[in-house]
Amino acid sequence: MASHRSLLLAFMLLAACGKQPQVGQLASDDAGEPAPAPLPNSLGARWHVSADGKGIELARPAGKPFLTLHCVIAQGQKPQLAVIRHALSEPGAKALFAVLGNGVVSRMKLDAKLAQEGWIWEGTYPADAPELDVFTGQRDIEATLPGAGMLRIGGSALPREFIQWCRRNGAPLPADDGREISPPSPDRSGSKA
Repeated sequence: MASHRSLLLAFMLLAACGKQPQVGQLASDDAGEPAPAPLPNSLGARWHVSADGKGIELARPAGKPFLTLHCVIAQGQKPQLAVIRHALSEPGAKALFAVLGNGVVSRMKLDAKLAQEGWIWEGTYPADAPELDVFTGQRDIEATLPGAGMLRIGGSALPREFIQWCRRNGAPLPADDGREISPPSPDRSGSKA
């Protein structure tokens, strides 16, 4: 009896708002609704240095990147690191990108940003932000974005080296013998450690 009253009250509230109650399936079969994005198959994806040398990308061989870390260095400013999840988003959308691994749990705020491939997810952080430490270990990582699925990322030393390079504002790392160690070159790919 109480459930009938609740249902009647719901219909009355909808009628008061000028909206017609709709009965049917929760999922819409309308052609105007976008289809859900396919879940990423990141099996076999590895880190490699981007063509411009200012970022690293997680991608399968000859495939489009799933995830990019891009170093933004501007004269007189602290270095920034952009975290870009290559999954379609809606204009104005915001999400938390949960990344777990290496003893760290990070929840990174990402916003929809218009790119060449359409609206994708991006967030920019100071290069020394503790949220980025999740990428600096050599163990496997899981990264989940609501609606875009989970990426399973194999352990690699390349993200650590890249983030350290970005945190140094792109300066080469001096070696113990006085030589300079250059940043990763674009033809270098990450390896499973």
